[in-house]
Amino acid sequence: MNHQEITTLWSRLIVEELVRNGITMFCISPGSRSTPLTVAAARHPKTVCRMFPDERAAGFFALGYARAARTPAVLICTSGTAAANYYPAIVEASMDHQPLLVLTADRPAELRETGANQTIRQQGMYAGYTRWQFQLPEPSETFPAAALLSAIDHAAASCRGFSPGPVHLNVPLREPLNPAAVDDDQEWTLPLDNWKTYGAPWSSTTHLPPEPENSALKRVADILSAARRPLVIAGRLDDIRDAQAVLDMTTRLNLPLYADISSQLRFHRSVLPLQLAWVSDRFLEQNRADAVLHIGGPLVSKKPAEVLKAWRPDHLIVIRNHPDRYGPDHNITLSIESAPAAFARELERNMAPRSREQAEIPQWAARAEADVDRLCSNDLPVTEISAARQLSSIMDPSHALFLANSMPVRDMDMYGARHQPRILPVAMNRGASGIDGLIATAAGFAEANGSPGTLLIGDISFLHDLNSLNLLSASEQPLLVVVINNNGGGIFSFLPIASEKDVFEEHFATPQQFSIASAAKTFGLDYATADTNSGFCSTYRSMSHSGRPGIVEIRTDRHANLRLHRELNTRLAAVIGPDHAD
Repeated sequence: MNHQEITTLWSRLIVEELVRNGITMFCISPGSRSTPLTVAAARHPKTVCRMFPDERAAGFFALGYARAARTPAVLICTSGTAAANYYPAIVEASMDHQPLLVLTADRPAELRETGANQTIRQQGMYAGYTRWQFQLPEPSETFPAAALLSAIDHAAASCRGFSPGPVHLNVPLREPLNPAAVDDDQEWTLPLDNWKTYGAPWSSTTHLPPEPENSALKRVADILSAARRPLVIAGRLDDIRDAQAVLDMTTRLNLPLYADISSQLRFHRSVLPLQLAWVSDRFLEQNRADAVLHIGGPLVSKKPAEVLKAWRPDHLIVIRNHPDRYGPDHNITLSIESAPAAFARELERNMAPRSREQAEIPQWAARAEADVDRLCSNDLPVTEISAARQLSSIMDPSHALFLANSMPVRDMDMYGARHQPRILPVAMNRGASGIDGLIATAAGFAEANGSPGTLLIGDISFLHDLNSLNLLSASEQPLLVVVINNNGGGIFSFLPIASEKDVFEEHFATPQQFSIASAAKTFGLDYATADTNSGFCSTYRSMSHSGRPGIVEIRTDRHANLRLHRELNTRLAAVIGPDHAD
């Protein structure tokens, strides 16, 4: 075979082996050096190829896809800074244990470090944020075809392991790059005859998540049984099966549950809104937990960490589904690496239910929720609090919800309503908690979830990922973007820097005078705005079931929003009061 033929066949084998590993979503950005990979993916009958002019958007779309599909998408880009634009999504995927498979086309060895155009140091460029990184050789018959397939298999297995994450394959390719007409049956591929016949991967890896040891289960069961006031905290749970197992376990064992928004349990009607109760110092004093079981990943709110430092429970047990170190406050007494669902089911079998059952709707919960609901009266202006509250109440349970960082995810965690009859798919980028790529991630999450999606986002985050609005018209699942427009970074109003009036507005709040309506028009999206709570609810219901992507803008005032949050939390503390300890 000549060089053009081996390059074509080389790329074809890479794509075929990825498909055999069940990886069929390819997120491709246009470029010359990646031509052989792009053509191989585009011509494969079982792939789904999405095109992204912006590699950053492609990376975040693939991240969102992985969150819902629980399997990686493939990223393909050309050489140079194109690959660098994946970096934020790779960091997020690594820290939040989401699978990605990155194929970066590169110049061949003779052109690197020579000043050749569009050539940077790509090998190992994602450093410690990959589960595996590997530099493939330039396509050549001297490199066994079986070795190429086994490298692809290892890449697929590495990004899907018990601790999923990104895998980077750097793929140097020589010109000419356009495809050649070449048959698969070549002397180079003779050792692959069985592989060609049976349609399975060259080599397979099975990951069995560790089951909790009996001794560890007995220890946890004994601790919780002996505790006077045990508490279960559900942190980030990506898989709904994990969330359901934790909910079932706490319900049957009569264990009180704090459900973080990232647990996917926050809106379930059977979960108490402890977020509202924890604004009361007296409530916390009278309900000190002496044994806390934290299942899942980190939490959105800082409040639980503050509470645990004040409580200083005798036992703080963490069940995490990855081997990474976790414990930013260095107060964990027992850490267990286990799949959350497996641990919850086994704990339920090894522990007798506690005799003291929790009331379905304690007085403090009914009073607190009624106080928040008053902000949702039909004729009142829609606020950042009421928008989050109502959205969690009226969302179709079959739809997917994605929450942007800063205030949207915090408001939904704090004030979301617990009206859902079943677990609602909820996701967010909390690995590194950045504001970049959120529209793209939400689009990927909705598409892989197979249902319409809603994104709740602030105006600065919206502006940061404005070009990703281009994805929405082509998405298989419509995404409705609800934008909280308070003309700046609203979260900074809650920080001490807000008192520094001479620098705050320009250097932190950073007001932006751009038109969200014009952005919607530019990208051909439906647009509406809402002023009242009733207007927001009717607009949202209509647009979320229209089958088309769109934008709903809610205009608020940052200063009024700060006052409202403080006044409401003060009222909640009074409503719960010193005599409503549970």
